[in-house]
Amino acid sequence: MLVTGGTGALGALVARHLVTAHGARQLLLVSRSGPDAAGAPGLRDELAACGAEVTLAACDVADRTALARLLAGIPPHTR
Repeated sequence: MLVTGGTGALGALVARHLVTAHGARQLLLVSRSGPDAAGAPGLRDELAACGAEVTLAACDVADRTALARLLAGIPPHTR
């Protein structure tokens, strides 16, 4: 699952819901700050404790080239 704005308040809420209510096990949380965002490592650890594999990535999704580069780096089995 790809969650844009994934380290912000609303993105974190969506990520938690995907994991706890829908059983999502692989999440890509994308924000401009990525792993450097306030609370991002804690969110990753929280979701991992629920059984999810979480990747934090920094990317401005409005930048089509940057987003394409990010998505190209995702292994095919997780798409």
